Amino acid sequence: MNFFYLVTVLFTIFTLSCKLNLNNPSDPRSKDFFLTNLLKAFLLSDPCLNFQTWKKTYGTGVYKTTGSDLIILSNGDYLVSGITREYIVPGSPTGVTNNFAGSPGINLNTFLMRVSRTNGEILWVDYLGEAGIEVSYRPKLRKYSNGDISVAFIVKGAEQPGTINAKSGVGTTSALFVGRIREDGTRVWFTYLDSASIGDFVVSAMDTSNRLHVFIENLGGSPAHTSFVDGPAISNSSLGGSSDSDTIHLIVNENGAMIFQRFFTSAGGDFIFGAEANANGLFVTGTSSQGANGTTHPNATYQMPFVMKLNESDGTTIWYQFFGTTMELDYGASRFFLKDDMIYMVGSGRYTYGSPVEPIIGADGTNKHFILTKLNTSGSVLWNSFLGNAAENVMDTTESEPILLSNSQLLIRMQTTAINGQFSSLPDSITGSGSGPYTLADVFVNSQQGTFNRFHYSSNLSLPAMEQTDKIREVCSGKLTRLNYTRFTTTPPIEATQLSIENVSVP
Repeated sequence: MNFFYLVTVLFTIFTLSCKLNLNNPSDPRSKDFFLTNLLKAFLLSDPCLNFQTWKKTYGTGVYKTTGSDLIILSNGDYLVSGITREYIVPGSPTGVTNNFAGSPGINLNTFLMRVSRTNGEILWVDYLGEAGIEVSYRPKLRKYSNGDISVAFIVKGAEQPGTINAKSGVGTTSALFVGRIREDGTRVWFTYLDSASIGDFVVSAMDTSNRLHVFIENLGGSPAHTSFVDGPAISNSSLGGSSDSDTIHLIVNENGAMIFQRFFTSAGGDFIFGAEANANGLFVTGTSSQGANGTTHPNATYQMPFVMKLNESDGTTIWYQFFGTTMELDYGASRFFLKDDMIYMVGSGRYTYGSPVEPIIGADGTNKHFILTKLNTSGSVLWNSFLGNAAENVMDTTESEPILLSNSQLLIRMQTTAINGQFSSLPDSITGSGSGPYTLADVFVNSQQGTFNRFHYSSNLSLPAMEQTDKIREVCSGKLTRLNYTRFTTTPPIEATQLSIENVSVP
């Protein structure tokens, strides 16, 4: 809390209290009564007052348990989504509306879990059905304007009772589950949407009209690029063949009805990894190997990252921006964050482009760096910066999504490198004492200029166990909650995993 603000408030309290001469503390006119209640009101206005630091794990670490997203509810509790192969509450298969499907240790289930902000205690759990597979880019929870929560997941297995749209049987192994859920875990509605061509990636965004935009991978194969059979017919045709991936953009209104679906498509592979919406519009990031939606691709046959702005009503492209250099060949996916009229991205690459504020370390084309990019919501790049090590690659897909702190710094948490555990890039200062493989780094970036303010290092767990942070949320000024993923083996398939939540001060 600002010291001068505190002094001003206390001085005001003292001045007002001196004008009161009654001494009966039970009398609402007395200065004792006035002081007591004014101080209570002042203290309750500080959202950090009751913040407590803690860390709690969920899942035994014997079977797979991972988190997908974390949001903060109206009273400050946390709602977490994820998948698990064991009961979230030990010994209990029971959920608010639906129970764990199948047998623990065998069946993979999607779940929602509400935990107390003060100590991480589980308040309720619900199971949304059997999950397909875990993917690196996990679907997010979204909020309606009244505080209800929206979920969109790929599920399989038996249909749950009470749906407003039953499984059609077209997608026999999987379907899209979309639901609206209250903070107490009860369901307002939920629905299934079916296609025979559902892939593994799904993201969503909530626009200002309470419409949920879902972007879901749509596969080739046999049958190839089948649209959803529920709701209106798809508005365009796939340009892809049997060997590539498209994405379908669909819209579900606040009552659960699909009102639109459209292919995001080209003659090559098209993937969407992030979607965000606010008063400035609907924005999407992904990669494409051809010119999708009528755009010109800078390096056809290779995956290039992009950001685009879409029309929220019909899904048509308003603007489209490719990133990177044609020397890079295939790029991976980027993390994506929208705040007011600015977009922040974190990706990776080995070649300099765009006159970076913080240059690449070492020779072009040698070692993979994290790439940080800031755009405005008109698509203009404001800066980019490279973050890396001169001797080895940074880790793939281990960075959290960036967040903009209340002090206007951009914060990203990541594993660094497999051996040295430090960046060669130079910040204004370095704190912490982390060292060794897969060191964790909190990277603070000047959001206006793109320069590195500070690196804070902390050591990771002893191998083969490793921890990474998937989501960071700022609870109040200087206070964070983190959703972590820990794996206890390095041998694929990675099944022995655990999620954890921790309340921490900004390091």
